[in-house]
Amino acid sequence: MILHTIHLLGGHARPTQLMRSIPGLSKKMMTQTLKELEQRQWVQRDIEQVMPPIVEYRLTELGQIFIEPIEMLYQWGITHKKEVDIALPNSAEPE
Repeated sequence: MILHTIHLLGGHARPTQLMRSIPGLSKKMMTQTLKELEQRQWVQRDIEQVMPPIVEYRLTELGQIFIEPIEMLYQWGITHKKEVDIALPNSAEPE
């Protein structure tokens, strides 16, 4: 979700933008996920040395390649939402 959100925000985002854009995202989960994405080289962390420092995450070339199938799946879900909702009428309710 964070990777896709960075994509939707133009390929780069500051942590505060991510927190505002993803409801329910905790700071701890965001930090852990961004570290993992950085380790996989899907995002790059840029720090501008001003006071206070400005941190921004941007998609790497590999991240841009990886986001393509995610975006296709996301668009498929939007296009077929009605059919999916009919097929899974109570999917939001626990059994």
